[in-house]
Amino acid sequence: MTLSSLKIHHALALLLLASSSGAFAQDSAELLAAEAAVASAERAQPRGDAAALLADARSQLQAARDAHVRRKRQDALHLAQAAEATADLARARAALDAARADVDSKSARNADLRRRLLVNGGRR
Repeated sequence: MTLSSLKIHHALALLLLASSSGAFAQDSAELLAAEAAVASAERAQPRGDAAALLADARSQLQAARDAHVRRKRQDALHLAQAAEATADLARARAALDAARADVDSKSARNADLRRRLLVNGGRR
């Protein structure tokens, strides 16, 4: 999702909130926040445990949507909040995994450079 399309989605969300009333608006806002969190986690391209968390967040989001349609307000609210938190955790874990991979790559490169330096240093 590009920045401009994200702005459009937020504008539509605000328009929806302005036209909605009370509890329905709160449920809709929570659903929109959960959808945004899931989309953000998807952009992080999680793998492993983070991907499993993303799958859980998607499942919770779908359950929240279903509860919203059935007018189960409290269930929809709790499920949307859980989906948002799980998606945020998936995104954070994906970022952590990416940072660890970067550190591992740089450590391997440093070890290779040290080995070369020691080999070449002995030839002087």
